[in-house]
Order: sequence, then structure tokens, then C-alpha cells
Amino acid sequence: MKLVAAIVMAIWLLGGLYVGVAGITKVSSDEVLESIVQDRDKLVKDTVNTTWNGQHVTTLYDLKYLREYTTLNSLFPWTQAIPKFTAYLITAMAFGLLGSLIGLIRDVALTAGAVPDAKWFSKPLLGLLTGLVVLGLSYLLPTVLIKGNNEIRPLTLMFLCLFCGIFADKFYHSLASSFDKLIKNK
Repeated sequence: MKLVAAIVMAIWLLGGLYVGVAGITKVSSDEVLESIVQDRDKLVKDTVNTTWNGQHVTTLYDLKYLREYTTLNSLFPWTQAIPKFTAYLITAMAFGLLGSLIGLIRDVALTAGAVPDAKWFSKPLLGLLTGLVVLGLSYLLPTVLIKGNNEIRPLTLMFLCLFCGIFADKFYHSLASSFDKLIKNK
């Protein structure tokens, strides 16, 4: 593997990991915050009278909310400004990218031939777009990724994007075959 290819691979990998973990952390944190807000009436009744990160808190609600919010804000402050759908989008695309990198490394490790230079750019880009396609399909195929209240399951989405990125060629072949069958049946 050439030095430039190794550097490109490292940049893709580090960027994908950072953005992917930030996205899934944002989505998970939002779910926890929603749960805390739903239990607000019960949690407000419990007094704690303590300090968290220099702030005096008097109720269990305030403590739980502040703890979750500050943890996310300290790890990935930029995620506070993005809506939940954007977090899903960057999570799907980042894990599609990571999957394609795993597939590329698998190709290098299991084949004796060199990987063409173009694949070091095109395969990760295909992985990014695969994440986008999987996210789109998750809205079309609700029985696969949807919870009871019509929300995408973040961990399922993350791993599905990862696996589809690894096997992007098979994923797109299967997708094309499915659409062909759908069109022929109409």
C-alpha cells in the first residue's frame, strides 16, 4: 500500500469514527433527554440538593437532565446545534463510510493484487452514499428499522449501514434485483 493511500485511509477512518460516534451519541442522548422530560413530573418531586459541574441542582430532574446534556456537550459540542434528522444522516453516512473502509481493508488483506488508486477515494465515497441510501430505505421499509412509535432504531441503523458499506457491491446488486422484481410485478 502506498504512503498516500495509507494517509487517505487514515483520514477517512478517523473522520468517519469521529463523526459516526458523535452522531450516534447525539441520537442516543436525545432519546435519554426525551425520556427524562417524559418523567419530569415524577423526577421534580425528588430533591437532591447537590452540585454538578459547578451548578447547584435541587431536583433529580435537573440533575439527570444536566448530567446528560453536559456529557454530550463536553464530548461533541457541535452536535447541540444539529437536529435529530441530521444526526441520523451523519451517523448513517459515517458508518457506511466505515463499512466501506473495512471492505477495502478486507480486499487488501485477502487478495495478493494491489488495489487501484481510484478505489482509495471511490470506495469510501460509495460507503458514504450507501449510508444515505440505507437511511432512505429505513423510511421506506418501516418493519426493518422502526420502533413502535415510528422512530428509527439508531443502533440498528448504525450497524446496517456498516454492513452495507462492507458489502456495498452485494447490497446494490440485491437492491437493483429487488427493484426489478417490484417493477415487473406492477
